[in-house]
Amino acid sequence: MSISQDELKKIAEKLSKIPGDNDKLLGNITDIISYMDLLSQVDTDGVIPTVSVVDNIASLREDTISNPTEVNSGELLACSKQKVVANQIVLPNIMS
Repeated sequence: MSISQDELKKIAEKLSKIPGDNDKLLGNITDIISYMDLLSQVDTDGVIPTVSVVDNIASLREDTISNPTEVNSGELLACSKQKVVANQIVLPNIMS
């Protein structure tokens, strides 16, 4: 597969008016198309499509309570260095 000067000009216009040497651009695009032609000749029959190149299975653990003592919300809020109003931690305004 090759590309003509007219096709190159159409591509260049659509790709934002590329200034410069059209012969060099034509050569680059022709090289890319030739490589795509080469790839299209590769026999991929029986090849399983690759979804991920890493054979990593996510191992999740069971959520468990390590210290089963009961803690109320007041005790937890008392640990905060932030101001607490109406049982909620007050955060600085980020939209000012």
